[in-house]
Amino acid sequence: MIFPITYVGLLILFSINIGAQWSDSVKVYWLDPVEVTSQKLSLSDYQTPVEKDNLSSLLNRNGFNLIRKGVFFAQDIYADGFKKGDLNVVIDGERYHCACPNRMDSPLSRVNPLELESVELNKTAGNIQSGLGGKVSFRRTAPIEPISIKAGLSGSSAASQSFDGSLSTEGYNHRISLRYSTGLPYKDAEGRNFEDLYGYKENFNYKLAEATFHGSESIWKYGAAFTYTENVSFPYLLMDEINNRVFSGYVSYDNNKIYFNYTDHLMTNQLRVSTGNMESDAKNLTIGAIGNFYEVFFRNWNIDNVIATPMTTINNNMLPNVNMYSVSLFKKIDFSKLSISGRAGVVHHSVENDERLNFYKTLYPDAESSRWFPTVGLSASYSTIFAEVWNVAGLIEAATEAPETEYLFIAVQKPMTKPNWSGNPKLNQPVRTTLRGSIGYNFFNFEAFATRVWNYVNLKKAVVETKPYTTYENVDAFMLGFNFSFYWRFIEMIAGYTNAQNTTNNTPLSEIPPLSISTKLTSPAIYNTVVYVKHTYNNAQLRVDETLNETTTPAWNKFDVGTVYNAGSFLISLEIEILTNTLYFQHLCYLRDPFSSGNRVYEPGTTVRFNFRLNQLL
Repeated sequence: MIFPITYVGLLILFSINIGAQWSDSVKVYWLDPVEVTSQKLSLSDYQTPVEKDNLSSLLNRNGFNLIRKGVFFAQDIYADGFKKGDLNVVIDGERYHCACPNRMDSPLSRVNPLELESVELNKTAGNIQSGLGGKVSFRRTAPIEPISIKAGLSGSSAASQSFDGSLSTEGYNHRISLRYSTGLPYKDAEGRNFEDLYGYKENFNYKLAEATFHGSESIWKYGAAFTYTENVSFPYLLMDEINNRVFSGYVSYDNNKIYFNYTDHLMTNQLRVSTGNMESDAKNLTIGAIGNFYEVFFRNWNIDNVIATPMTTINNNMLPNVNMYSVSLFKKIDFSKLSISGRAGVVHHSVENDERLNFYKTLYPDAESSRWFPTVGLSASYSTIFAEVWNVAGLIEAATEAPETEYLFIAVQKPMTKPNWSGNPKLNQPVRTTLRGSIGYNFFNFEAFATRVWNYVNLKKAVVETKPYTTYENVDAFMLGFNFSFYWRFIEMIAGYTNAQNTTNNTPLSEIPPLSISTKLTSPAIYNTVVYVKHTYNNAQLRVDETLNETTTPAWNKFDVGTVYNAGSFLISLEIEILTNTLYFQHLCYLRDPFSSGNRVYEPGTTVRFNFRLNQLL
């Protein structure tokens, strides 16, 4: 494949440190290919604790956005026009692939905030484990030698009622953590619950339980974890997560780690009022090895689906026992102000159930059950400081990635006139080139970017002998945008916008968040206590792809207020989210999933949230 000509640009070095006075505070890094730097957030040393259900407070900045897809922790990530599988999410270098093609079990749900040390948000494709749009890398704290206890207790009331309790004990370089969460589906600003709005039989309690173990001896590290969830409602979809079990373990020696994770995921429509039944039983196994300059992993993914109506029953091998093999190498060279990084590898996809190939051949007669893809990511960046206060940096990069597994091989036959959903085994791999640049001063940063993607994977409608299909095609696209941040004394302002166009069909690219601006005012610390007010504005999104049934989204505003008391070893916070009880919904493409409900799902109304954290040496 011949790579398109790339062009030169600028890249920002931007980082923040959240909760710096707390001994196990969470640090957030915006990475460039030169180095990771961290500067203290000048706004305040205090931030509210991060929970599974409010990760947006941590990640919604510098072009990254989270979209809520259900109750509690059901969130997925977007960045500068890229989304979902374009952005790899890793935890201590471990990949967690979704077992659900609808991404009910987003990798973000695998994060235990009590163990969290840092989050690295990287939008470049030239680093190890980066996807086409970059990666999100969570790092756990290392177990410590002194005996200590950490505890967390949080709850919410009013529109969203939940309870979350966690406990962690550690010492002698070993740690055990336990967590339990439960709650009800939230109500919108008009007091309507999921039963009222989305056809549920009742408002079912969701539950989450998890246990983790981590330890180290000399340069050896090891650990294991188990997570269980049940009755997680997803009104965006026609099915809900009935239960999900994740088993994982790892061992590492001197920065060379081997790991595995296995997900057993069941989704049905049994929580809904329905004349038919749907069920999908999904299983995913990932085994990998990661080091400073290499990554190897294997993935096996199988989903069996049943659709039963009063007239017929259809059995689908929705993901037909697909194997994925990946090998890649990474190298980085640093000069004084210039850094060059690159990775290269190969990905192989294969379908073990050859009988399923006939389904794809309805649309693609020459479909094959096996595909090879080379993967390459190259980036070069330059950064400098002039006049002792201005920071200017630049990035040039090109990358190519294999299409997502489900884009190639998903297979869902549906009854009557409902469209079948078919992967496209003939897809070409996307190629990305990016120009990124920024200029920064002591208290502000402005970043602009331009991205061109050839063979971007997009949804497509088709018809075969009057039977409608939804499938995938390659299109060319561009993304242009900016990200702005301002931090001065007690003021924080963040803004971002992406304009994305499908140049093949001359239509807006779907699932692109609109202009967003957030402003936060924080008081000076008085007796270890701060008070803040935050305003968030999302502009209307009128650029939609109507051919995919994407609809426009009106503008909305919301206000949050809160207070935080931080005494070092313990922290207490009280927040009121959506103070004005605004009725609104996020921009989302409703046709993006094989079992999309088409519902316009409203966000929670006014929610009161309480958090308590304890970190005590014994």
